[in-house]
Amino acid sequence: MAVEQILNDYARTAVPADQRKGWISMGCIWAGVGISLGLIVTGGTLGDGLTFQHALLAAFIGGAVLALVTSLCGIVGAKTGFSTAMVSQFTFGKAAIIIIAVIQAFGSFGWFGVQLGLFGDTAATTWEMVFHQSVSPLLCIVIGGILMILSSTFGYKAQDILSKVAVPLLLILLLASLWKVVSGMSLTEIWNMRGSGEPITIGYGVSVAVASFIVGAVVAPDVSRYAKSPKHTVGAAVMAFAIVVPTMMLIGVITCQATGEWDIVQIMLKLGWGIIALIILLIAQWNSNDNNLYCSTLGFSVVFKKMKKYQLNALSGLIGIILALTGIYQNFTTFLNYLGVLIPPMGGVIIADYYFFNSQYYEEKYIDRLRKVNIPACTAWIIGSIVSYLTTYTPITLTTAPAIDGMIVSFIVHFVWMKVKRQNPLVD
Repeated sequence: MAVEQILNDYARTAVPADQRKGWISMGCIWAGVGISLGLIVTGGTLGDGLTFQHALLAAFIGGAVLALVTSLCGIVGAKTGFSTAMVSQFTFGKAAIIIIAVIQAFGSFGWFGVQLGLFGDTAATTWEMVFHQSVSPLLCIVIGGILMILSSTFGYKAQDILSKVAVPLLLILLLASLWKVVSGMSLTEIWNMRGSGEPITIGYGVSVAVASFIVGAVVAPDVSRYAKSPKHTVGAAVMAFAIVVPTMMLIGVITCQATGEWDIVQIMLKLGWGIIALIILLIAQWNSNDNNLYCSTLGFSVVFKKMKKYQLNALSGLIGIILALTGIYQNFTTFLNYLGVLIPPMGGVIIADYYFFNSQYYEEKYIDRLRKVNIPACTAWIIGSIVSYLTTYTPITLTTAPAIDGMIVSFIVHFVWMKVKRQNPLVD
C-alpha cells in the first residue's frame, strides 16, 4: 500500500494535512525549475532582440506577473489540496476538463520536450569530449527521456531531493559564467549592451518572459497542494518567480549579448568550462524536466481515470520524447507563443471563479455533483484565448503583452457574466 501511495501521489484526491510541506521545500522545487536552461534560453531570446535595459525591465515585469499568478493559483491548491487538473474540474466542468487538462498537460510535456532536446545536445557534446567519439543527440534524447520517466515516477518526493542537489550546482556554474563573461567590462558597457538579432518590443519581451513559465504559474496547485498554508505558497512564489526566474533570464541576456550566442551549451564551451560544466547542465535539465513530466501526468490523471499515475507518467514521457525527437527545441519561440495564447486565460478564469464566486464548492464532497460543462468559464477561456491570439499575431494590442491580455480578458468576462447572470455556479 505504501508503494502504491507513493506512485499515485494523491493524483485524484486532496493531499492530507500530515503530508504538507513548508515554503522552503516548495520554493526549492519551483526555483529548481526556474534555475534551468530553458530560462537561460528565454533570456537569450530577450537578449537577442532587446537592449540590456529593456531586457532587464521585461524580465522583472514578467517575473512579477508570474509571482502574482503563481500565488493566486497556488493558494487555490493550498486551500483545497487538489492538483491543477482537479481544480480545473470544478471551474470548467467534468466534461470540459478533458480539453482543459489535455492542453495543460501538453504545455507541461511540451516543455519536457524542449528541455529534453537541450539534454540530448548537451549529452552528445559531453560524450564526444570524454570518449572522443560522436554519438547521435537523438539517441541521447531517448536514453535521457527514459531516465527522467523513471525518476519522475516517484512524484513530489523525488523532485524535492533532486532539486536540492541540482539547484546549488547550477547556480554556482551560472554565476561563475556570468562573472567570467563580464570581467573586464564596466557597468556602463553592460548597461549599454544590445542584442544583434531582429528587434522586439518590450511588451513582446514581457510576453516571452511570462510565456516562458506561465504554464508553471497556472499549474501551481500541482506543487502548492502540498503547502502547509497559503502564506507558504506566497513565500515560495516570490522566492522562485519574482527573484530567481528573472535573475536567470538576465544571466541569459548578458551571456547572449556578450558572446553573440544564445545556445547555452555553446556558451559554456566558448567559456572553456569543459566536461564538469556539461555534466552539471545535464543534472539541471534532469531536475527541471521531472517537474514538467510530473505536472503533465497529474493533468492526464483526471482524464484517464482508469490508468494509474505511473502508467500515465510513462505515456507523458513518451509523448515528450517524440516532441523532442521532432525538434520542438528548434521551434522554441513558436512553442512559447502557443502557450501564451492558450494557458494564461485558464488562470484568469480559475482566479475569478474561486476568489469571487465558488470557493465553497471546491471540496471533494461536491465532485460527483459538478456540471459537465460550466458555460461561463469555458466561454471566458475561449474569448481570452482569441484575444491573446489577436494581440500576438495582429497589430491589435492591449497591454502589449499578449499572455497578460488573454488572462485579464478571461478574468473580466467570467467575472461580469457571473455577476450579471447570478446562476447556480458549479453543482447541479
